[in-house]
Parts: sequence; structure tokens; C-alpha cells
Amino acid sequence: MNRNTALKALCCLVLTLFMSPATAKVFRYPESSKPSSLMPFFIENMSAVRVSEFIFESLVTKNKRGDIEGVLAQNWSASPDGLSVTFQLKPNIKWHDGKPFSAQDVVFTVNAAQDRGTIFGLKGKYRFIRSVQAVGNLQVRFTLKKASKKPEELFTFKIIPKHHFQSTAITRLDRFSKYPVGTGPFKVEKNELRLIRLVKNPHYWGRAGIEAIELMHTPDSNEQINLLKYSGQGAGVQNVIFIPPKSMSMFENSDSVVLEPYHTVAWWYFAFNHKNPALSDISVRKAFALALNREELLEAHLGQGDLLSGPFTESSPYYNFDVEPREQDIEEARALLDQAGYKMNGGVRSKGGTRLEFDFLVNKDLPNCQPLALSIQADLKKIGIKINQKFVDNSLYQEQVMKQRKFDLTMNIWSFEELEDIYPLFRTSGVRNYINYSNQEVDVKLDASRKESDHKAYKELMKELHMMLNDDLPYIFLWSLDIYSGLSRRVTNIFIQPYNYYTFFKDWMLK
Repeated sequence: MNRNTALKALCCLVLTLFMSPATAKVFRYPESSKPSSLMPFFIENMSAVRVSEFIFESLVTKNKRGDIEGVLAQNWSASPDGLSVTFQLKPNIKWHDGKPFSAQDVVFTVNAAQDRGTIFGLKGKYRFIRSVQAVGNLQVRFTLKKASKKPEELFTFKIIPKHHFQSTAITRLDRFSKYPVGTGPFKVEKNELRLIRLVKNPHYWGRAGIEAIELMHTPDSNEQINLLKYSGQGAGVQNVIFIPPKSMSMFENSDSVVLEPYHTVAWWYFAFNHKNPALSDISVRKAFALALNREELLEAHLGQGDLLSGPFTESSPYYNFDVEPREQDIEEARALLDQAGYKMNGGVRSKGGTRLEFDFLVNKDLPNCQPLALSIQADLKKIGIKINQKFVDNSLYQEQVMKQRKFDLTMNIWSFEELEDIYPLFRTSGVRNYINYSNQEVDVKLDASRKESDHKAYKELMKELHMMLNDDLPYIFLWSLDIYSGLSRRVTNIFIQPYNYYTFFKDWMLK
């Protein structure tokens, strides 16, 4: 069966399965990668971030105007010195299993997150809390490690139920990671290899306009686009998160699909494993950066966006516009490698016993990764660097790259909730520093940033770090994208939250 026949067969299957009136109120959307976990602590990819918004809730969130409003919290008050904040919780909220939500659940969530036996990459989100205490059943008081003018803004993390765990040391193997229990508008009914089905929570304290949700694991972007074509007939899918540039034109004048732009705090990067002796050489890293035609790579494979010179998006207050992105310069790249002693030998440069030949490990779930990687390979070949591409699925990628750190080169995206926190990425032994990068001067600046409470001074530290990291190239900073989603015109009252995407989904309606 050829590719086109397979795609038609898939779409026919979707039409057959999903045209019945009984499923008319089901909202379906595809994800390129399967969620890493449905447990908030162990979320490691954006598909997991998005689905968690249906299931869990936080004490507070930012509303559509950008102001903090209560979710599980009814109101709050901060001490005059900004070192403590007390939340009054909403009454009569229940978990998916019907058990009452209380202050003890909030205390348990923080204690579990801070327990050394609970191992996950985003423990830093809870570092600001010195202590937490339940004051009765519906009130919880936090003491902070340092003063904050608006401490309530820090409490957007999801709350989990105490009664589902034996201790505060939680592991990834807990059944909760697959069948979680939250207070959100939807609960998990089915969690299979290619499908996660959620249904409306009968105990939900608020409202939800859609009856059920189906997340379909669909790695192929062409399959996603074909499914979206059938969205107007109550079949197919009603939402594709990222529309590839080559597919934009087919929906620009569509009667059934609307293109919705949305902003994310996310940037792409090309990473070096600094344990590799050749890649620890700054001359080699600079040659890599000068070899890539990033503007051409971006336009050819991903569409429009901003080329970056450091670890922030251009919309960030920390972006240093005095630092210009490097432009492609093949001759300068070759000269750098010549000066470093790497001579051409059979089309690949080498010095002594060291060849500039590397394994390039890529997550297959990354948008347009295969053609993009081929173009990168072609650019690097021009200066005598050979890369061997290896495309792996998300689970193997997480294991081999993020955990075992067995790779030479990789490419990926960092996504942030609001502002970029680069400390765990570049601090020696940082929890997200999987590239084994270490720079004493960078460490000093990062440590100073952790202690700085003055926003203006912190901003200047970030701009200095931007310049330092551009010079030292732990990564090649690539770009941030202009992103468009495709949504069925049957979906109304849409508001896309920039990072979490489905935060306001309970307001969405399906005609």
C-alpha cells in the first residue's frame, strides 16, 4: 500500500468511526508525541502539558487579560513584608473520584514536590517555598524564602490529591501517571497507545461546554492535516496545534477550518555534547554556527519566525538586541577549522586521530525534523563536517539523550511558561543541562541571578548572560517560530493560552 492510499484509508476509517450522532460533541485533536506522563511532576513534553490542562487545576492562574485570578483559591492575602501568603480555598470542590478537595492536598503537593525521593526536572518551580501549613480545612499558608511583591503569581502549579498516594516520595511508575485524578473539568476514561479519551467530570465545580475529548497520537503531520480536512462534517479532528508552512495555503480560504495565530515562549536550538573532545573546542562550535544558513533552513522547513542570538525570544525583556545573530560564512568557518588544525582528509576533516564525524540524534516527533536535518547535514558537509542522522521515537530520545546523555549532536525546542528560566539549562550540573556544559563565569552570573531580587538588576544579568552564551555557544541558538493552529469552524468561543494552550478550554463550545 503506498503512502497516499494509506492516508485515504485512515481518513475513511475516521469517517466511519466518528460520524455517529453519539460522538457529535467529542472534540478530537492529534499530537505528534504521546504525553510523557499525565502526572504533573513528570511532564516532559508539550503534549503532556496540554492534556494536563483538562485534568488538573492550580490555586491561581492568569486570566485572558493577564491578571491573576483564583481557580482553586477563592481569595488570598500577602503579608506586608512579602514573605508569606495565605490562600482561602473554594468550598465544595471535589476530585474526579468524588472525594473532597482540601488544604491538606495543597500541603501534600508541595511536600511531595520537595521530597528528595520524588525525582523530576522541574523541582525548581517549588524552590521559593520555605514552608507550607494547612490552617483548617480550607485555608493554607505559605512562607517564602525571599520577599515578593506579588507572591500569588508563583502559585500556578497543579495540585494533586493526597489520598491517592502512600507517601510524598512519588515515582514515575505509579499508576497515577497513566490514570490520574484531578479537580479539572475532564477525567481520563481511557489511556491506550494511540488514544487518550477524557470525559466530562460529573463532580466539576465549574462549567465545561464539550462532552468529551480524544487525544489521538498521530506522529505524521500529513495525517494530521488530512484529518483536519474532515473537521467540518463532525468527523476527523477539530484542532491541529501546529500547521506546517507547506499546508497553510489549503486552509487560508477554507469554509470548515480557521487559522489561529498564537504566541509561545519557545525557541529551537542545535546542541553539542560537551563531553566530546572535538565539540568542547570553541573553534569547532563556531565553525558549526557559521556553516548553517539559519534563515534558509527556517523558511524552507518551518515558515516564518525570528532568528535568535541567545537563549531568549525577542519578546522577552531579557533579549539582548546588541548581540547580532551569526550569518552563514562558509569561508570563515573553513578558516577557523584550518587554524584549529583540522585538515581535510577524504571529504572529512581530522586532527590526529580525531575526525569531525558525529552522530546527530533527533526526536522523530520534532516538526519537519527529517528534511530539516538533511539540510543541516548538507550545510555542514561544505566545511568538512560529517553528521550521521539517527531518528528515534520520543521515549528512546528521552532515555538516550536526556537521561543517559549518549549523543554527539541533537536539535530540540525549549518551551517556557512565561519568561525563560535558563539557570537549569546552563548551570554546571543543572537539572536540564544534559549537554554537560560547564563555564565558571556563566555559573557566577547564574548564581547571582538566583539571589537578585531587584528586577532591573536581574534583567541586566540576563542580558550579560545572553552575550556570554552567544560567545561560548553551548548551543547554536536557532529561532522562535510564528505559529498557527488549525481549528474547525464548529469550535466557538476559542481563546488559546500561549504556553498551556488549553487553559481556557472549558469555555470552548462545539457546534
